[in-house]
Amino acid sequence: MKRILYFLLGLLAFLSLLCSIAASCVTNAALMKQGFLQHSQTAHLSVPASRYGDYAAALGNYLDGKSDLPRVPVKDGQGGVTEAFSEKENAHLADVRGIVNALKIIRWAGGGLLIAAFALLYFKNKANPAPFFADAVRGFALSALFLLLLATVLAIWGAVNFDGLFVTFHKVIFTNELWLLNPNTDLLVALMPLPFFIWYAGEMLKSMLPVLGMMALIIIGWLKTRKTQKETETK
Repeated sequence: MKRILYFLLGLLAFLSLLCSIAASCVTNAALMKQGFLQHSQTAHLSVPASRYGDYAAALGNYLDGKSDLPRVPVKDGQGGVTEAFSEKENAHLADVRGIVNALKIIRWAGGGLLIAAFALLYFKNKANPAPFFADAVRGFALSALFLLLLATVLAIWGAVNFDGLFVTFHKVIFTNELWLLNPNTDLLVALMPLPFFIWYAGEMLKSMLPVLGMMALIIIGWLKTRKTQKETETK
């Protein structure tokens, strides 16, 4: 039971960090604009590249909960704003914002719960903390190993068939088919074609590398400690 507890706490710790990074990347207007400039195809919808910054800011603010709808300046330059996307696109974006909100909840609630649980467990075992720390390191190492293996499977899947991974992800995450948009008529998917998501996933992965590296170090540290303990026991 104790091993399962520390494993779950490790999962909570790493997922809190990864969700925090994911939420920051998804709402990063500057990063989004960079992706638009590289991959968007919107000329047929009368949206030039010079306006990509406006659309990136509108999306970033909306997904971050700073506006009730994505709005951009009126393109004639006379002042005022207009809705950036259609009703169907806005309905899908509402679903996406729900996911971003869930990431934020995991970030803060997960982090707070982890700190509270660790404080309680530490004070409960402060008379003999060595077994507590050993169990905690083991649990964190196993949770890190689990997440790294899962990440490896997803990375291989994405490298071999990103389209399949993308579709499966949407079918699992969304309970409707609002995400099935047409790049010929729907600006949102014209701004974000599949190559955009491939690039964005790569940028997000780069942002997560410090956490993934920390997970690998915890695994290595646990394995070395375990080896040392076994050598000591055999002497």
